[in-house]
Amino acid sequence: MLDPDTLEHRPSLTADLVNLVKVVEMLPEYDAQSTAVVCNEVPKPISDLYRLYIVLLFSSKPVVTGSFSIKTLDAMLEMLAILAGGREALRQKPRAVFDVCPSPPLIWSAFAAENLIALAQAGVPAEMISMPLAGSAAPVTLLGSVVQHTAESLGGLAIHQLASPGAPLVWGGAPAIFDMRKGTTPFGAAETGLLAAASTQVGKWLRLPTHTYLSASDAKLVDAQAGMESGMSALVGALAGINMISGAGMLDFLACQSLEKLVLDAEAIAWVRRFLTGMKAQTETLATEFFADFQFKADFLKQRATRELFRFEQYLPSVVIDRDSVRGWQAGGSLDAFERAHMQVDRLLAEYRRLPIDPVLEKELSRLVENLAQRAGMKRLPATLDHPLD
Repeated sequence: MLDPDTLEHRPSLTADLVNLVKVVEMLPEYDAQSTAVVCNEVPKPISDLYRLYIVLLFSSKPVVTGSFSIKTLDAMLEMLAILAGGREALRQKPRAVFDVCPSPPLIWSAFAAENLIALAQAGVPAEMISMPLAGSAAPVTLLGSVVQHTAESLGGLAIHQLASPGAPLVWGGAPAIFDMRKGTTPFGAAETGLLAAASTQVGKWLRLPTHTYLSASDAKLVDAQAGMESGMSALVGALAGINMISGAGMLDFLACQSLEKLVLDAEAIAWVRRFLTGMKAQTETLATEFFADFQFKADFLKQRATRELFRFEQYLPSVVIDRDSVRGWQAGGSLDAFERAHMQVDRLLAEYRRLPIDPVLEKELSRLVENLAQRAGMKRLPATLDHPLD
């Protein structure tokens, strides 16, 4: 996590994931949650199911997640089934999508293949995350990387559909380039956007829902670079028609999360959605009636139609976005975007209220996780601020 006070990158803990989930729950721009960070005070053998547990406790939105072993995958499916009302109810209305990753180049490991098979048989959507790195773990040409992404994903599709024909599947991925100067995998690069858009075209040709990682940044702080890379790639993903986009809130090549960036990225998402809405004819005469009695004066602000229609024509951003005059900005404390976002995070956390869960089902869910935690060597689960688990 990016610590907003010290600006240091530190290991994430349960409290960080709880806060992340709460902020996402409060922002309508996000359609789904993600088990986005690993809680480092929890043993690795249960870290995947534990973070799903936290999301299920504090959110009502769909979840994008993933398992680290076949053993924990079955436990995670059982957790989802408890809240759904059984395995068949989960099949009919699955709440989660599970990422499954091949190993570039062109390898589906035994674990990944078993993962696909188990998800297909359970009727829970699998999301294939092919990760070709152009120039390193994939051909240096972008088209060559798209070919590799396609081959890996078709291999996964075959494994998945042979296990259960017609089972739900997402044509996903995290393609990127390999930076020849630094040896990194930049997700804010223009080429990464091109790879995502091209891979999506293949998925759409196959009539599959599509996914990729965009709206992320390689910057280490929530700065101008972070805003530029995240906002531009979010627009690229939207224009490419990608159905599911992961990456908001992420810095440092997807290795760091920031609540402040999550809030700022929500504004970028709202901007993109308004752009995609385009222009609509709000009146019958393409606005010529606005000029009926205007007498060559700029009095449109006085018109009743202006008061009635401006909310349909304009997206009004939150206080995170500064549109004030210089005097107004100075009177408000001369805050920059990061400071305003930090204040917004505090407001959202203060206003968050956990939606009630059937206490019988919640107790059953908690008992399952507690038993698994004890087997992993934990005497008690970490406690959260307003929901003690011990």
